[in-house]
Amino acid sequence: MIQFSHDPEAGTLYCYFTDLEPGQATDEWEYPASLLLDGTGQLIGLRLDLDDEITLDQLELAQAHDGVQLDMRYGYLYINITDETPAEVIALDEPALLDLDAEERILGADIAVPEEFRTPERLERLTPNMLALDEEHPPVADRRAVIGPADVPEGVDRPEVLMRVGFVALVGKPNVGKSTLLNTLLGQKVAIVSQRPQTTRVPLRGILHREDAQIIFVDTPGIHEPLHKLGQFMVDLARRAISDADVVCMMVDISTPPSRLDERIAAQLQRGRVPRLLLLNKVDLPPQGESHLEAYRALGTWDMELAISAQTGAGLPALLDEIVARLPYGEQLYAIDQVADQTEQQLVAELVREKVLRFTQQEVPHAVAVEVEEWEEREQTTYIRLSINVEKESQKGIVIGAGGAMLKRIGSAARTEVERMLGRPAFLDLWVKTRPNWRNDLASLGWLGYRMKDWK
Repeated sequence: MIQFSHDPEAGTLYCYFTDLEPGQATDEWEYPASLLLDGTGQLIGLRLDLDDEITLDQLELAQAHDGVQLDMRYGYLYINITDETPAEVIALDEPALLDLDAEERILGADIAVPEEFRTPERLERLTPNMLALDEEHPPVADRRAVIGPADVPEGVDRPEVLMRVGFVALVGKPNVGKSTLLNTLLGQKVAIVSQRPQTTRVPLRGILHREDAQIIFVDTPGIHEPLHKLGQFMVDLARRAISDADVVCMMVDISTPPSRLDERIAAQLQRGRVPRLLLLNKVDLPPQGESHLEAYRALGTWDMELAISAQTGAGLPALLDEIVARLPYGEQLYAIDQVADQTEQQLVAELVREKVLRFTQQEVPHAVAVEVEEWEEREQTTYIRLSINVEKESQKGIVIGAGGAMLKRIGSAARTEVERMLGRPAFLDLWVKTRPNWRNDLASLGWLGYRMKDWK
């Protein structure tokens, strides 16, 4: 029998195709979803809009139930507890999160249900299939096996084996200071910073080592309304980082009131059952007008709220202590000397992109991608040839500048930071190329390092 559970606080409906064991869900994919209603407006099931990436083997557990039917023509997976044809199909704004096991079989899904469909009257027909939230099927975030010191085998030196270890997602709308916070926490620059929104394009992991913990911070792209395929890619990666985290920190700019985007991000976070911290950034700025604290509090339920300054470091020791207290025990995942998960080549390319954004100001939008073409360790220096890709010939002229002046300025500023990072002299050989409309071209996105193959 298909089983459900409902979390009214998170506004989430969970659908299960099998009995779940701790740690069984190892991956999570997103797909569009709809509610199936009968003639009276009561829920009788769900529809998942799948694509060619999903195979019949992956649907094995789902199709073992009589109420599940796959429409091969459109890729619709109908999950219906009745024999009735739905009277109405309501498309949802938020995608469903599909849980997969190690064999990539779909175990179930959770769906963000609009408030009007969360009432007992709307859910009445699902009641015979409904489990209490704390029964056999705990939510995804609670299914991981958390090891504590008492679980360490006899004879093992507990302090050396276990510590607090986990992933912390830094989320929020663009330009609230996530990358600045990561750099300040780590005490060195691993994420580029720009006054322009949407600077971070892929999640960057920064590793903070303490005697009692290893914290892997995931600096996510700012969640925004995407205007092109690259933008959609960035937003989807940010959502994935949230679902994979052990702790989620929503970062906001306390000097401004919440926007509709803040409201959407907060609502999305309420679906998860991992600890949620509200970070009130920019407390170092003088207040302008009335306080926005209550408005941010009202966005959701928070385990803790902390006033911080990513720029000055105010409040960060308390933030780290609160994060560590909420991480599971485990063995460290990264070497003690590793501070980021990106290669030197990737970091150099990002540093060059940062300088392009800084010096070209509003003249060149985010149509810039930098790739390393050649890297050679020579006797006295590291030779690095990089291509700066733009979308238009006019942008190419701006990046090069009169007589190559702008390109020289970009290279000089980037070289200083590259040499500091590498610990030796570097020669940056910069070239500018035009790659028309690359942000909407899947082939170009893959060529420039955005792994669209992994984008489900």
